[in-house]
Amino acid sequence: MREIVYIIKEHQNGKSVKQILKGAYGYSSRTLTRLRKDPLGLRCNGSHIRTIDPVHTGDRLQVRLPEEQNTYRRSLIAVPILYEDDDLMVYNKPVNMPSHTAYAHHQDTLANVFAAHCDQLGLQLKFRIVNRLDKDTTGCVLVAKNQYAASALTGRLQKVYLAIVEGALTPSTGTVEAPILREQEILTKRIVHPHGQYARTDYGTLGRGPGCSLVRCQLPTGRTHQIRVHMSYLGHPLLGDSQYGGTLRSIARPALHCRTLRFLHPVSGQYLTVQAPIPGDMQGIIDQMTELTGDHY
Repeated sequence: MREIVYIIKEHQNGKSVKQILKGAYGYSSRTLTRLRKDPLGLRCNGSHIRTIDPVHTGDRLQVRLPEEQNTYRRSLIAVPILYEDDDLMVYNKPVNMPSHTAYAHHQDTLANVFAAHCDQLGLQLKFRIVNRLDKDTTGCVLVAKNQYAASALTGRLQKVYLAIVEGALTPSTGTVEAPILREQEILTKRIVHPHGQYARTDYGTLGRGPGCSLVRCQLPTGRTHQIRVHMSYLGHPLLGDSQYGGTLRSIARPALHCRTLRFLHPVSGQYLTVQAPIPGDMQGIIDQMTELTGDHY
């Protein structure tokens, strides 16, 4: 189990446990409810304390986050770990690996890999993915090891993607703000539609090659297939993305890679940057480009 200790500061003197954990540290109401129901979930200076009780300067507020049963099948597929500590980890997800189990994918997903990793650590942890990637999108995937880390990190990631698109974007740098809607309820394909959810993609061209461009994309929003839909909407679908109009001449999957994650660590308070190496199928195309800015590395 994970135990986190907070030393109460002078400006927190007299506040309730709930005010401190929810207001200062971002604990969700759901997490606080679970802690309240666990006799050992909340303690102050070694003794049980309620969420409504006040704490005082210098007190040691102890939060115990219980382990949870992991029911996923185990997979021994080796997936590189880019960063790991007691609260979270970042995988470098390979191509052709779903994030979650689904029809026809019961033991080859990142969830299955995580379950096996927890066994090696001697822990029972629920799979809480913070930024899910499509099956054929590679790169950084953040997994929270407890409910607090998951709630504190959700919606607070800065994500940078590299995409290789058809043609040359004009202008070379810009923003796409176009709502995204599922085309049909039974299909995964999305389209730009006025009744869709708000979506924004900021992009900048990093280099150009024969009939294609390397583009950096940042996502203030995180809709399904967002980059793929927005680039296709501009008339520049991703190489290898036949679902949205891209050709398969240079790569056999959508040329999309989550290159960088930046986030504030929910416990240490440190600002972390994690990068995933560019995969070989995309690097081979990049190596043929000219006018590279160089800062995508």
